[in-house]
Amino acid sequence: MASASQRVCLLMGPEHGRRQDHVMALRDKLTKQYKEAPEQHKFYAFEAPFTNILSLLQNGDLFCAHKLVIVNNVEDYKKSDLDLIKGYLKHPSEDATLVLVSDETKLDSLTRVMAKDQVHVFWEMFEKEKKGWVIHHFKEIGLGLTPDAAEFFLEMIDNSTDQLRMEAQKLLLFFERGATISLDDLEHYLVHSREENVFTLFEKITEAQFSKALEVLKKMVASKETEGIGLLGGLTWQFKNLLAFQIKLMERNPAEEAFTQLRVFGKKAQGNLRSGARHYSLSDLQNILVLTAEFDQRLRQFKGEHHGQLLELYLYYVIKRKGRLPETAEL
Repeated sequence: MASASQRVCLLMGPEHGRRQDHVMALRDKLTKQYKEAPEQHKFYAFEAPFTNILSLLQNGDLFCAHKLVIVNNVEDYKKSDLDLIKGYLKHPSEDATLVLVSDETKLDSLTRVMAKDQVHVFWEMFEKEKKGWVIHHFKEIGLGLTPDAAEFFLEMIDNSTDQLRMEAQKLLLFFERGATISLDDLEHYLVHSREENVFTLFEKITEAQFSKALEVLKKMVASKETEGIGLLGGLTWQFKNLLAFQIKLMERNPAEEAFTQLRVFGKKAQGNLRSGARHYSLSDLQNILVLTAEFDQRLRQFKGEHHGQLLELYLYYVIKRKGRLPETAEL
């Protein structure tokens, strides 16, 4: 019989990939324990009051041995919902495992009443960890990756492990297992792939092409593979690189020397930085980074159905206003 602490857990932090790994491992453990896969249910706090979920947890099911119930964005719950969760923690159902999920790294309202082994925080990898992780993962899926290709892969892909895994899997469609991928191979694939992503969007932004950037964004949103907060995270990383490049140029460093110092090796990425430095001043980029943080907060306050419009407005202020909001924010 599982203990109460084993039937409820809280998974927090920004590292979605390793968080998902934990859920998959839990599902595998339950499958082994009950000799069949648990019946899985997924909810989002902003659309499912916990009273509804509580009914599902407490009512048994003749057709399944166990339920795995996952509730995302629990930080959005109000006090009444959190009180119900706290009550449930005292007497969790034997027939269900409850997984509470949050992007936050601190959630005192719940962690204060949960045992330490029930709470797991998944932090983003340190920079020094990422290169080794990528090379090891490529080996696991049957591909080799040269060190400079690994650096470029990290430069071009959003660094959460779920995004890294997804992009690595796509490469299996273009390279045979056992192949070692060089920087030239990888740059050709990433640059000439027709799929729109945060890097093709950044390219249009650096060229200050509002209509084309808007077109790329709409395709990304329509594909439903893009999550708004993750998109802004990818753009933040690239704008920080562009800001660092602009500073190097203002310090009278030659562009090629700046690329080496910033470890930007791909020709396409270098071209984007050159173009961005022409279209955005140092103060523009500082304003854009502040703007991006502002919109990150807005996305967290609104439901996903509104994220497309918010991101379109974000692009307008980045490209047309160079990051400058009016004195009274039109948000």
